Amino acid sequence: MRSGMVWRAGVAVLGMAALAGPASAQGGDPLERVNRYTHGLNAALRAHVLTPAARAYVGQVPAEVRQGIGQALSNLGEPVTAIAGLAGGEFAIAGNALQRFGINTVLGYGGVRDVAAERGLAPRPFGLADAACGWGVPSGPYLVLPVLGPSTLRDAAASIATGLALSQALGAEALLGWQAGSSFHGYAEVHRDLDAADAQALDPYAMQRSAHLQRRARACPGDGALQVAAGLVEAEEE
Repeated sequence: MRSGMVWRAGVAVLGMAALAGPASAQGGDPLERVNRYTHGLNAALRAHVLTPAARAYVGQVPAEVRQGIGQALSNLGEPVTAIAGLAGGEFAIAGNALQRFGINTVLGYGGVRDVAAERGLAPRPFGLADAACGWGVPSGPYLVLPVLGPSTLRDAAASIATGLALSQALGAEALLGWQAGSSFHGYAEVHRDLDAADAQALDPYAMQRSAHLQRRARACPGDGALQVAAGLVEAEEE
């Protein structure tokens, strides 16, 4: 019962993304007021909680140990990549993820060492949001999520659907621990660059929006509305 409600919720939000496609095609930011408010809250959280914790983590944990932690956390996500690859028809990506998970789990001490990459199987990130792009679901408007930061309506819906499905399979506590650890580790490794970029930007919100949309547009070249929103192509005149 609960699982059915979870998937219906995910499908409903994906439907909202499809309906919101024309707004993105116009290259606008219809949720800007809410986004800027959430961006401000996230900036305060980063300044007062995440950045001090990241500095302590980077300062106290040797780089080699942090690398192993990051690789082990990433290895846990390879089965999710495989499932998303199958859902998106990207069978090579799915196969690569399964091979990486098997090799690194057995030979890499649970993923602490990336033996698969040493054997020519480099990581190929792919999620449900990428599969949704392949299905032709428009990105919808730019959206800033609390704590998690930049996204789009489609990608947020995919993340919610993935998280809720995994919580059914793994348990909410295990999922939260893995995702929180992975997100914090990733932030800790790049927090200096993020802080420097924000300090130099005239409008950090606009800078983050542009960078995120361009990154997602390159990952999803078939989404014409996203290409326009990211400024990679010009909107066609009607």
